[in-house]
Amino acid sequence: MKIKFCFINIVLIQNFLDLEVSIMSDEEVILHVENLRAYYPSKDGLIKAVDDVSFDVKKGESLGILGESGCGKSSLALAIIGLFDKMARFRAGSSNVPGLLKEFEKNGEETPGATGTVIFRGHDMLNTPYEELAKLRGKEIAMIPQGLTHALNPQYSIGMQTGEPIEIHDEDVRLIEMKKKVLDFLNLVSLADADTRYVLDPGSFSGGEAQRVLIAMSLISGPYLVIADEPTSALDVTIQRQIMNVLQMVKDEFDVSTIMISHDAGVIAEVSDRIAIMYAGKIMELGNAVQIYHSPGHPYTMGLMASFPTIAMMRMREGGSRPKLRGIRGEPPDPRNIPEGCPFHPRCDFAKDGCKEKVPEYREVEPGHWIRCIRYEEIQKE
Repeated sequence: MKIKFCFINIVLIQNFLDLEVSIMSDEEVILHVENLRAYYPSKDGLIKAVDDVSFDVKKGESLGILGESGCGKSSLALAIIGLFDKMARFRAGSSNVPGLLKEFEKNGEETPGATGTVIFRGHDMLNTPYEELAKLRGKEIAMIPQGLTHALNPQYSIGMQTGEPIEIHDEDVRLIEMKKKVLDFLNLVSLADADTRYVLDPGSFSGGEAQRVLIAMSLISGPYLVIADEPTSALDVTIQRQIMNVLQMVKDEFDVSTIMISHDAGVIAEVSDRIAIMYAGKIMELGNAVQIYHSPGHPYTMGLMASFPTIAMMRMREGGSRPKLRGIRGEPPDPRNIPEGCPFHPRCDFAKDGCKEKVPEYREVEPGHWIRCIRYEEIQKE
């Protein structure tokens, strides 16, 4: 498991642990996900990128999805906005394996694609025609994609691309009005000299500036939900701090819900009200943020929290004993060959024979706290 030894992230986690518990009020649920599965076809069988995931997102809430690289976080985002099937078909169609695309169409108990329930403000995102979904994306639900190098079109100016959601969803908008709104939002995300640089192509901007453009693009049509997929990856520590300030501003000043996806516990800690811990395509634990960081209940969550250095570890005296950073033993499972039973049992220090036999039920152990572990109660007593 890769661990980021960024001092700024250590500080974020340490500061977060000093916060008092705050309980969210029961608000309107704008996104309901239940028993969501998203499978890719491959020559070795189905890759279960997302496997039986359930959660809700309330109006104005920020939900963090935390987990190792390859656990299915980005596939979850694609399934929510209705793009997973198209991506899976593309991968199957571009494969060198004969008949793989045909295999996608095969009926059976387990087939490639996204299944389950995803309801966004009354819209069934998995069964709505693609043309109708296009009317929602960018206007009511938006995504800040992972990977800056291919997220922006190098042939068009950043001003044109930032204003594209308005142009698509409001055919009567005047050019001068669109330009003004583009500049307003580029200034909102603190893009330097936006009034003169909005005509430049993406190659003229740094990674941090390109990320600001993507944030402005996701907000410009006033969506109800924004999904941010690794918004600070591939950025240096200083730029990460600036992007986090922008995301915090979005949370505080806009009445918009967010899903923050990251493998960085510091990023998730700073902006999330609740946190879902994801492993091998499943949510292993979900609860309010303070609960997850202060008293994790699932062995995988415990391992994650113990894997990050603390301020105390940074204050080592010269010549003193070097504290050891505790990690999670073993390696993440091959997505083509997920272990039977609990997918975490080969790496779990609390695993018993029963953990190897049956996939644990995803259950609510206390109000708002969900766990996928058959030994939760026993572990709490140990």
